[in-house]
Amino acid sequence: MKEKALGIIAGVLIAAAPLTSFAAGLPAPFEGSSTLQAEGVVKSVDQAKHSVTLLDAQGGEASFTVTDASNLAQIKQGGKVHIRMMRNAMVSVTRGAGGRGAAAQPAQQNTVQNVTAEVQDIDHASGIMALKGSNGAVFHIQGREPAKVAGVTPGMQVLVAYAPQVSVAVAPAQ
Repeated sequence: MKEKALGIIAGVLIAAAPLTSFAAGLPAPFEGSSTLQAEGVVKSVDQAKHSVTLLDAQGGEASFTVTDASNLAQIKQGGKVHIRMMRNAMVSVTRGAGGRGAAAQPAQQNTVQNVTAEVQDIDHASGIMALKGSNGAVFHIQGREPAKVAGVTPGMQVLVAYAPQVSVAVAPAQ
């Protein structure tokens, strides 16, 4: 029931977003994805819960629920692993490079994670954008349909609304 409600809310936001962008003369919102890949050392594995806790090179610790458990039986404490996390996102341009734009929509509590960022660079052929968040970190989003990012240019402000589900896969490092 909760997933159905989230789907309905996301559908309403997605349906209304092009109207807001169009009214402001900005590119229409588009779907994309963000992929994070990292290496780590396994601190612990819980086969029953499909979870793994990793240590990074600086000693930082993070725990993940693995959604693709096909390699989980191969993962052992102390082993080096490669982790890949993928999240779907809806990207809306909120302000053009020249300062024109629409007001950003408020974040929906407990449904999506919203991040405001500035477009640093964009490869229109692949649809990959380098975005700089308010904390100064640069991250990448790949538009599902590169043609839909044609009107996006460096300097534009965007709102990235991440889907609540994260796909996580882990495999022994090569």
